[in-house]
Amino acid sequence: MKGPHMEPDFDPKFISVNREGDRLLILPCVKCWGTNRTTDRYFVSLRGSEVTPERVGESMLNMFSFIEHAGSLELSLEEQENCWKHDTRYKTWRAFARNNDLLWVSTSPGGRYLVCAYAPRSGGDDPGDSIWHAIVPAGASARELGQAVMDAYAAIDEWKRARGERGVNRAPYRVQDYQVEGKEANDMGVMTVSVNREGNRILLLPYVECWGVDRLTDRFFASLKGPGVTAGDVGVALLDAFAFIERTGPLELSLEEQENCWRHDTKYKTWRAFARNNDYVDVTYYEDDHYCICAYPPRTRDLVGDEVWRGTVPAGASAEELGQAVLDAYAAVDEWKKTHGRRAGRHEPVARRVGLCDGGEATLPGPGEGFVERTSAAGEVLLAFEHTGRDGDPVASLYLAEAEWDEGPDGGEAWDEWLERWEEENGPARSVSREPCAEGPFTRRWTARNGSCLTVALLAPRSGGLAVMLCLDAARPGRRAKATERWEGELLRVARAATIRPGKPETDE
Repeated sequence: MKGPHMEPDFDPKFISVNREGDRLLILPCVKCWGTNRTTDRYFVSLRGSEVTPERVGESMLNMFSFIEHAGSLELSLEEQENCWKHDTRYKTWRAFARNNDLLWVSTSPGGRYLVCAYAPRSGGDDPGDSIWHAIVPAGASARELGQAVMDAYAAIDEWKRARGERGVNRAPYRVQDYQVEGKEANDMGVMTVSVNREGNRILLLPYVECWGVDRLTDRFFASLKGPGVTAGDVGVALLDAFAFIERTGPLELSLEEQENCWRHDTKYKTWRAFARNNDYVDVTYYEDDHYCICAYPPRTRDLVGDEVWRGTVPAGASAEELGQAVLDAYAAVDEWKKTHGRRAGRHEPVARRVGLCDGGEATLPGPGEGFVERTSAAGEVLLAFEHTGRDGDPVASLYLAEAEWDEGPDGGEAWDEWLERWEEENGPARSVSREPCAEGPFTRRWTARNGSCLTVALLAPRSGGLAVMLCLDAARPGRRAKATERWEGELLRVARAATIRPGKPETDE
């Protein structure tokens, strides 16, 4: 929790006073990396007959003294999040906040004290939300300061009698929502569970707050396997996951813990292999309203707008109803895959048609395997497609170009010039070859390779010392052996489907 903001040229000190039934919990705010954070390294818990103006005022003066002497402290996230847990019957922050009457007591310019009371469940983060406030003069006795606190709680009781015990009808802020700048209040009460299907196994993992960002964790998980998994089983696991999020609150997760949470009961050794074969659904709970279930195409991110199916289930629904919605989502994913194929990026290649310099025309399908059309700066390149790696850098390119050709079966000097240019760009070749082939209209195959690049060029000789050349360049082929094999197969598929139409011969008029 952090206290209300004051004048920028004044450094106030804050105390949080929390009433739950007949108990007062008083906590100081200390500086932690330049921001006021609530801590329980010093606290006072008064109950029943102990709650008198003198004891309350004395406790607060001691709090201000602690803040003065403690200075700045480094508080862990869990330490900040759990400071409210003393002498309370509530197990979660949300339950505590619903039943807590909050005051802020702060120092103000001139040594005065400002006491602000807030409506139940309002959060108490903005001074403008206060329903009562008072200023206690500098040098006031402990009894006077404590009496101001008692008057503030009397104002809260009067407010509740007039407007209802529950106060502001909205979800209480979690502790971290006071701590993370830019966190939207509308995000509160929203919890998400990731549902992952691989074959006949369903893995459920909750998202928890980690320094203000939702992160997956396997500190709780459910792995349901086999044909006997029912909607009720899935629904119960989902409700248990939401209960874990509610109960646990924010966690500090290491990078390895976040990265490895998907590994339960899977045959895949890497995240990339798992993601290729995982059908992803997320279930989000909007408190006291509804569950939202979204299913996504295989191998895509969970971006809004990518969903292949979306449904809602009202809050309070049974585990059977919630689980059935998840099974319906997976049925929609299966139907999507029947129509579009296993891979989300798969599509029917669109034919491309380009003109040749002699008036002819080449037609070929666009490649699949993740190749995306791009514009080439090289004038002889007619069409170009590129495949990027994880870091966004290109790792393969497939392009159609016009090249020189010497009469003869092997290309003569054209081969020597091509190989010389290749070595200038990629370094000395470790292996080269030139041989006939029969891939659609292409009848010659040139290959050059070293550790950094593999180039496979298919040529269709034409009259006039020219040839049409379809090329594949693959970076680091040794490290990407399987990928290179797939790309070369795509090159041959495109070549077989290509057609080259000769231009009209010139005639003398």
